[in-house]
Amino acid sequence: MSKYKLQCLDTLEYIEDNYTLKHTGKSLLRAEYNPAYIVNDESGVWKFSNWLPTEKISSQSAGTRTYKATELGLKLGLENLWVAFHGYWPEKDGLCPTGTFKDMEAVPTLQRLRDHNCAGVICASAGNTARAFTHFCALEGFPLIVIISEAQSHRVWLRKEIDSSSVKLIVIEDGTYQDAKEISKLIAKELPGWQLEGGAHNIARRDGIGTLILESYNEIGTMPDYYFQGVSGGPGPIGVFEMMKRVRDSGEYDGNYTKIFLSQNLGHSPIHNAWQDGRNYITDDDLPSERKSVYSDYLLNESPSYQITGGVFDILKATDGDTAVVTKEEALEAKAVFEQIEGIDIMSPAAVALASLIKAKEHGKIKRDDIILLNVSGAGVDRMKEDFETKNVAPWIKARKENILEELMKKLS
Repeated sequence: MSKYKLQCLDTLEYIEDNYTLKHTGKSLLRAEYNPAYIVNDESGVWKFSNWLPTEKISSQSAGTRTYKATELGLKLGLENLWVAFHGYWPEKDGLCPTGTFKDMEAVPTLQRLRDHNCAGVICASAGNTARAFTHFCALEGFPLIVIISEAQSHRVWLRKEIDSSSVKLIVIEDGTYQDAKEISKLIAKELPGWQLEGGAHNIARRDGIGTLILESYNEIGTMPDYYFQGVSGGPGPIGVFEMMKRVRDSGEYDGNYTKIFLSQNLGHSPIHNAWQDGRNYITDDDLPSERKSVYSDYLLNESPSYQITGGVFDILKATDGDTAVVTKEEALEAKAVFEQIEGIDIMSPAAVALASLIKAKEHGKIKRDDIILLNVSGAGVDRMKEDFETKNVAPWIKARKENILEELMKKLS
């Protein structure tokens, strides 16, 4: 008997999990566990395995390191600034081996796939998710197809000693992340037994990344007042909210929800545009009319999980949250401040989040003594490449979007 049940947030029906991603098109599914708040002696996400949708604890691990950033806080005029660090940082025992919090999504997802005897997994990505799944699937020899645009394909790399033979990389010439998502769905129809990774619809992905707020709660001793994160599609903040709700429902904590503060690029900010306009839906006008160059292309997403029941709109409303956009110059300045003070490189989504935190302080949205949690969602990649030899994963197929399926069928035959 499974340790959890899946509930559709639209119909409120309970359904059996067969690596199920959707029940209706209007709602997320949410895992319902034993309500007890339990912290065990395992590492990373597995410390909270009671609230992960897997039947076993795997040998792979990734997780959060939360610490009080005293010097950075002094620089920004904040007395209680905490960092939820995700990346490679030997001095702080960083627990995300590919340099981002996507590792925390990949680890429980891979075990969930094994629990349901899936033949393989198909992953569309802008880079970080691809690298995380590539790393862990390669280590386990689990079949993986990654679809990514040509402009972002250089981000799919591994440490040189890891055998990547179980990973097949499909590169879309002149493509986008949206193209990759569309192609992944077409491929899934052609491969019986294979599963889409699932994005925000994947409960293992949301709950894995949601453990960051549990780790931070344990380290801080309470829930923070504010949580800052750069956002693309939304599985991260949704997972954080769901874990906060479980903690409150367990009776472990009876305070207010942490206010979720989400940040995007100036020039591509559909979540910000809709939220600031008071809408629970995104329109075509919220997206740029043509492809734009932005500071953090990791945060580009044309179809975020915003209006779906249980999605980003609902969690911003439930936590009295907010959104912001930042310029390239603001993000670069924030990145330089962090790296100078903390001594580790950070990726562009984390710089966007920090820049929005700085603006929130300047505009009086947060106070000096508020407990602030900054999600450094990716870091230490430059440091990792100094410490280890790496290799890019060679494309299995490289073609224009309209030719990908034909090329795939040739390969399979």
